Amino acid sequence: MHPIFQPAFRDLADELGRFDATSANVHPCGKPHCWSVHQIAEHLVLSMDCTRTLLQERLAKGRPGRNSRRTRTEWALQLMILSAGHMPKGVGATHETTPRSDLPSIGTRELTQRLEMAIESLDATLDECRHRFGMERIGRHFLLGPLRVDQWRRYHVLHLGHHRMQICALRETLSIEVLHKPEMANA
Repeated sequence: MHPIFQPAFRDLADELGRFDATSANVHPCGKPHCWSVHQIAEHLVLSMDCTRTLLQERLAKGRPGRNSRRTRTEWALQLMILSAGHMPKGVGATHETTPRSDLPSIGTRELTQRLEMAIESLDATLDECRHRFGMERIGRHFLLGPLRVDQWRRYHVLHLGHHRMQICALRETLSIEVLHKPEMANA
């Protein structure tokens, strides 16, 4: 795993370790449209898998994306997100990265292993792209436009951190719910 991914993964794994299989599948405030910890982790895996698939297509074609020009909006978003590190709230996930609502319950150890495998697989593909294409923009992000290998890594590190903060907030919400509803603690 690339050194830039290690602290982000470690922090996320630590946060996931604070949940058990049951609490990781609880929706905040009982709202099924709000993602559970399991769904957030699955979203991260799907996001990395989509990026890996996109980049593997570029590798198979033997060239980076044809349109490597950014729009002004993409440039501004890259500046805000990748340079300043500000991940905007309220941007919905794409269909490809939206987790199913009926995920089978698995433990947080398995979630952590799935995330680690997704990061390592993506990282290997990014390394291959770096060796093949150098510092060219290699693939287009749906919001940020065409990105280089270093930018893809930065995006995914920020994305992991963004959702780690959501998981942390979710843990606090679930703790408060259990305090106010003692029957939840005994369930």
